[in-house]
Amino acid sequence: MSFKDFLSFEKFLSGNILKFLYWLGLVIIVMFVLASMSGSISTMNYNGALGLLQLVVALAVGALGVLLWRVICEMYLVFLSMNDRLKEIRDKLPG
Repeated sequence: MSFKDFLSFEKFLSGNILKFLYWLGLVIIVMFVLASMSGSISTMNYNGALGLLQLVVALAVGALGVLLWRVICEMYLVFLSMNDRLKEIRDKLPG
């Protein structure tokens, strides 16, 4: 990417930033799941069934969180790629 592209907004930086944010979001989700699992293990000392339920819920919410985060990031990428496709169509039009 040249400096001219940067100034004229011909190319977007969002794609690269989105990849970083995707991985950052995954790390945050995994940390949340690990913290919840740790809490569920400490709950098992007092109430085994409740701790086990908390563990299962933490894993399920973590799996759904990863899935939802992926869908959100993919939707944002679709919106960004629409601009690129529209540019290609514009360039192929006569005149």
